[in-house]
Amino acid sequence: MRARTFILLALGVVVVVVGAGLWWLYTSRDALIKRAIEHYGPQLTGVAVKVREVKLEPLDGRGAITGLELGNPPGFSAGRALTLGEMRLAVDPSTITSDVVHVKEISLEAPSITYERGAQGDNLSAIQKHIQSQLPKSQGGGAASAGKDAPQRKFIVDHVQVRNAKVSYGGAVSVALGDVHLRDLGKKKGGATAAELTNEVWTELSRMAISRAPAAIEQFRDKAKDAEQRLRGIFK
Repeated sequence: MRARTFILLALGVVVVVVGAGLWWLYTSRDALIKRAIEHYGPQLTGVAVKVREVKLEPLDGRGAITGLELGNPPGFSAGRALTLGEMRLAVDPSTITSDVVHVKEISLEAPSITYERGAQGDNLSAIQKHIQSQLPKSQGGGAASAGKDAPQRKFIVDHVQVRNAKVSYGGAVSVALGDVHLRDLGKKKGGATAAELTNEVWTELSRMAISRAPAAIEQFRDKAKDAEQRLRGIFK
């Protein structure tokens, strides 16, 4: 009886400990994801990455990341290259643990981009180059990593939308960007890695911001001329 009682008691303790551990993982998942983003984000982008809050509901496949900030590469003076009000996700819950995760939608709300030029080019292109340098690793194409790294989880994204984006040029002029819509990312090749998805989205945002730089600079010059003329009128 004593041995049987001891065994049952031990099993009960194990069940409680395992249950407590699983509950801790479930209740702490948001904090764990936040730390993962802030740890692996800089490896992917080459700049500091901060997140204010993560909210994930795995049972219904929805989540949100708020207060996302990307720092600026070395050699640029602005504190951040991008701040994001909120990123919302809608995932097919049945694929969350699959090798290929089906993401129904990613919505980026009110991103604020800072465009800045330096001696070696602009900050957005510098971040893009670093992201692209990570692509061979994510694809397993490097000779050193071949056969050593476990296959990375991949994603198929039906729709990425960016809304209410704006870009600041040197802190002097801000321009609203049109909404961005990307569809069927990773679909043709049966899934894309996180690095590949990031590269596609960042490439489009950078392209739009950089393409509008000349018009923004001309707008700044017009404002400067207007201000100069007003000052001359005051001191006549």
